[in-house]
Amino acid sequence: MKLSSLLFTLIIIFPGILQAKSPEQVKSAFLFQIAKFIEFPQVNNNQAVTFCFYDTKHGIGKLLNDNSSLKINNMPIETVLIDKNQQISELSRICDITYIDETMEDDIIPLWIDTISLNTLTVGESINFLEKGGVVSLVQEGNKIRLYINRQQLLRCSFKVQSRLLAVSKFHPN
Repeated sequence: MKLSSLLFTLIIIFPGILQAKSPEQVKSAFLFQIAKFIEFPQVNNNQAVTFCFYDTKHGIGKLLNDNSSLKINNMPIETVLIDKNQQISELSRICDITYIDETMEDDIIPLWIDTISLNTLTVGESINFLEKGGVVSLVQEGNKIRLYINRQQLLRCSFKVQSRLLAVSKFHPN
């Protein structure tokens, strides 16, 4: 029942999902919805939910950047283009959610995971991402996108995840 309500919400917010032609469209909808179920600590009285991407010209970063008028819990969303060479401490101050696509995981994870703020939700695209310390992963399995959560990393984080999101997630490791 809870999964169906999440999917219904995805369809209402992103009506184009019914005609989704790419996994990126589905992942961007999931990423947006995930943010609704997370309570981030207010570090700098930030008045927006900030999504950070290594690419805002293509894929998920572009899709959310193009829909910057969306709101999460009455707060606007903001997309930020980040660079591999930016200081980790700077990124952890400005990013609520950082998305790392599968092509960049091996380059980025070693730099991020041990130094990233516990206030930042890291989202990837593979089980490998979770095994290396990421918190959430949107894994494509056949023609479906599944939400996986690294329970051990989640317990270390300072943000709170609502039980409704946990109920529709799979955990890795079990």
